Amino acid sequence: MTHWRMQVHPGDPSRSVKHAAESLSAGYIGLDFEEDTGDLTNIAKDSLPKTRLDYWAFAHEMKEGDPVLVIAHHFPLALVRVSSPYNYIRLKAPEIGVWFRHFRAVDDVRYFADFKTNAKDWSQITMTDTISPLRDPGSLSYRLIEEWLSA
Repeated sequence: MTHWRMQVHPGDPSRSVKHAAESLSAGYIGLDFEEDTGDLTNIAKDSLPKTRLDYWAFAHEMKEGDPVLVIAHHFPLALVRVSSPYNYIRLKAPEIGVWFRHFRAVDDVRYFADFKTNAKDWSQITMTDTISPLRDPGSLSYRLIEEWLSA
């Protein structure tokens, strides 16, 4: 099992929480490119820009059961569990909460404000990319996931 962290919003940071909450309420996490790359299961990893290699991991390495820490504005928003294989749709469907073409269904959605009810106790988690597999068990994000799962 791999732990992940990601931001779930289109290129509109001013509405990050809104988009993330709508996506999580619809039961999805996802990502997209400005220009469509097509189904990530049908392209070679080295054909993606270096800044988007973790997108390939979203399609190929992420597995059902993996926990994903969802970040908004550099603070934890939710913890979810991946519940489906990678999916790709050619046309976005914002009316059902899917504004991205690359997505996975999630379940066991837990909101951070219900876990740590005093916002003064929240730790900021700086995130500069869209998605990252967490390889270091000592990292703040990895430790938070472990603490949350054991609560």
